[in-house]
Amino acid sequence: MAQLYFENAMGRIFEHPNGYAWLCYHSGQRTLSDVQGFLTHTGRLLQRYGWHRMLSDQRVMLPFTEDERLLILDYWQKRYLAYGLVTGAVVLSHDVFTRLSFSQIQQQAQGVLSYRMFELEEAAISWLTQLA
Repeated sequence: MAQLYFENAMGRIFEHPNGYAWLCYHSGQRTLSDVQGFLTHTGRLLQRYGWHRMLSDQRVMLPFTEDERLLILDYWQKRYLAYGLVTGAVVLSHDVFTRLSFSQIQQQAQGVLSYRMFELEEAAISWLTQLA
């Protein structure tokens, strides 16, 4: 069973017993500070266990703003230089604008973050587990 590691307006971060961070995004509004805190705690969890995998459940998340997108890209680029590549399985949002905002991040983060996108959580978990 996954254990809650951190939560704020952005979402919840769980420690998954299969060796990855599980990010479950909330549907409500968030601040840039919420995004920064979420990123910081995600990185700390990955570093704590030496993990390089995460499951990102974006099904109910609002689209990223331009400022959030830039913050996210900057964070992961700096973290990549210090700790290496992180591989993620993403359960995509039902909202087309959220999908588009994430697609922009994915395209610009190539080489820093590696993602595979899924419609179903079960498929994402299965793929991520095979990488262990």
